[in-house]
Amino acid sequence: MSQPELPLVLIGFGNVTRRFLRLLDETADRLDFSWKVVGIATRHHGSVIDVAGIDVARAIATVESRQSLDRLDADPRERSGIDVIRQVTDAMADEAGDGRLVCIETTVLDIDRGEPAVSHVRAALEGQAHVITANKGPAAFAYHELEALAESVDRIFFFEGAVMDGVPVFNLVRETMPAIAIDGFRGVINSTCNFILSELERGKEFDLAVSEMQARGIAEADPSLDVDGWDAAAKTAALVNVLMGSAMTPHHVARTGIRDVTGLDVRDALARNKRIRLVASATRQGGKVRARVEPELLDRTDPLASLEDLQNALYLNTDLLGEVGIVQRSGSLTQTAYALLSDLARISQRLREI
Repeated sequence: MSQPELPLVLIGFGNVTRRFLRLLDETADRLDFSWKVVGIATRHHGSVIDVAGIDVARAIATVESRQSLDRLDADPRERSGIDVIRQVTDAMADEAGDGRLVCIETTVLDIDRGEPAVSHVRAALEGQAHVITANKGPAAFAYHELEALAESVDRIFFFEGAVMDGVPVFNLVRETMPAIAIDGFRGVINSTCNFILSELERGKEFDLAVSEMQARGIAEADPSLDVDGWDAAAKTAALVNVLMGSAMTPHHVARTGIRDVTGLDVRDALARNKRIRLVASATRQGGKVRARVEPELLDRTDPLASLEDLQNALYLNTDLLGEVGIVQRSGSLTQTAYALLSDLARISQRLREI
């Protein structure tokens, strides 16, 4: 069987997406599909569309030299992400109809309504494109609507990179744990906050730890989503919606960040053989799901207390298997980019099974 070629529409072209494209090249001999980029939309660096295939190396170089992608377009114009999606899905209606067109959405999380990411996903599905996103917003604000839309048009909506980078969480439960009910979970799921707390334990200043995360491309220029707990709250809402069948947004999650945690606090905890970690949790109480994100003082015997730097872990409470733990011992752009690659590979696999 010949390899399918998957045309890709990239909505967002930041560090993760560029690492994803390089990762596709690096792992080409392991993949059962080929690909080409046919559209790119960015927030600050313009857009480009070419259904014959965009020169990816040139596009990366253009953005990394802080120039506009408009200069690569035969018909440069101002376009939003939705404009690019609609133009490409119209121009590639045959490929979309065959189920080969894929939209990859990696814009920055909007904590108010999850926009424009939710609208990007909706427009792509309406244009018969499969959708992969690393943005937490769609699953945190509109999971049930978007999943129903995907099913109605027989397309795939994947978002493994939304929580714990490339470590399978959603796929693990949905594809390998049939007939299991998730009654709750507890975890450390924000790498930036875990790194900051680890650095505070070593005596580093809060702001210096944040700056290092920004320099690595992990924390945004505005780190408030991380340190105020919003990123973890969005991930918590996504987990609740997908794994526990509830309907929750980040605004329903009781939230306290680490902004007021000091070096004295964490070092005092260490002196008492304890650790402070930002813990996300959810429990089902009767017919309701309650969720929270807050710094917790943990005994050193708690598995979450062993997590340092960029390490994450999530422990699921299940009705049949008891507690199941998922641990990520390192995190980087590569892990997040791998989540996009793994979702794309799973789409290719499903196409080959048709």
